[in-house]
Amino acid sequence: MKKQISAALAAVVITTTTIPSQSFATVAVPPLVIVAVPPPPPPPSMAHGGSGGAGGAGAAAGGIIGIAAFLAGYDLIRRTTCSGDFLYLGGPGFTEPMPNGNVMIPQCPLLHNFKHKRR
Repeated sequence: MKKQISAALAAVVITTTTIPSQSFATVAVPPLVIVAVPPPPPPPSMAHGGSGGAGGAGAAAGGIIGIAAFLAGYDLIRRTTCSGDFLYLGGPGFTEPMPNGNVMIPQCPLLHNFKHKRR
């Protein structure tokens, strides 16, 4: 078996070195000639009208998404760490009893009751 493998490998080496193929062909590349061409003139300026509110709408949408992302992050932080409700926003498990539903339970017990006492 060892002689057959050696003969097959020798045949492969001889075949790949003696038979020319397109994958081994080299093409002479002509030298590149760089010609300096002046840049085209700038297009004429045109007054755009009617779309001035698009920027404001994009900023408003970005602000709403940013606030929603901040509140979601804050809720995850206050429920998964022992930082508590440091912005005093309240909610289930902080100022209200926990419902029997799909609500993430705070991981640490409440140390303080943040409701103000009446005088």
